[in-house]
Amino acid sequence: MMLRRALPAMLLLAALGGWLAVPVRWRVEGLSMAPGLMPGDIAASGWFPGLDSWRTPERFERWTLVEPDGALAVKRVWALPGEEIAIVDGDVAVDGAVVVKPPAVLAELALPVPHAITRRTATAVEVAIDDPVFDDVSFAPGERRLLVPVRDIGIVAVVHATTPFGRSLPAVEVGVGDRTARVGLAAAGGWVVVAGRLDGCFAAGAWPLEEGSAVAAGAVVPGRTSTAWNLERPWVGLGPVETCTVTVVGGGERSDLRIERVAVWRDMHALAPADGTARWRLGPAECLVLGDFPAGSRDSRHWGPLDASRLRHRLAMPCVR
Repeated sequence: MMLRRALPAMLLLAALGGWLAVPVRWRVEGLSMAPGLMPGDIAASGWFPGLDSWRTPERFERWTLVEPDGALAVKRVWALPGEEIAIVDGDVAVDGAVVVKPPAVLAELALPVPHAITRRTATAVEVAIDDPVFDDVSFAPGERRLLVPVRDIGIVAVVHATTPFGRSLPAVEVGVGDRTARVGLAAAGGWVVVAGRLDGCFAAGAWPLEEGSAVAAGAVVPGRTSTAWNLERPWVGLGPVETCTVTVVGGGERSDLRIERVAVWRDMHALAPADGTARWRLGPAECLVLGDFPAGSRDSRHWGPLDASRLRHRLAMPCVR
């Protein structure tokens, strides 16, 4: 993904010692970080971006960087100095263990999956998923490549409770294939409930839905997510996920708790490079960076680990569309 500086230089304020105080902004070009960053989006650093050269990058952060050919781009940090990283069946493993994405990262990567909804009652919904699910995308209809089946699939539901039920709200039971998880709601209001097969695990969680969140923008996983999953346990077996369910447990047919929206998501499927290299050992000052849309990205899979000195600015502010 290429970037073009979007903020006029005259609006950049210099702070003490020459640090830039105002966030640096760029206009996104290309699809390598789709769907979280699309062409025309405005991405921005945090305040005092001049300090970014002293920051230690963390896994899953998005950074602007200088590619080996000198181009300015943005990628996601997946592996840190000294680690060994491998791409295994579409997942990313670090030091031999598959890395489970936190909810916020899944929200940036998740793509919609076609499904058929059957509303059993006001508080019970079932969705059927066509199998297999491939890694094609609607935003790149012209790409020509061999599609790959995606295993990591799940469900997201927006549940709204207007009043508590006695002492506490009922739970929401989410089923993905033959796995189920029960997630409690901490208070009345809108909640986002997410569950699915993710990076070799069955993950589930819930967080409050904020007013004006990403539902209107068409995000598959809306809202400002939590930092960790409520439940995370190994997913044993490789069978397809053909159905998902959402059920309010303990609420019966009460009209003041309702399932407002249900969608099915799939995760990014990491692709190994054409030369077959799928494992890298990083040096003491190297990072490995990948694009969020593997089929449309040139990144460390093609030019190897990146010297950390090439990282420029951490993206810290939501993009503007």
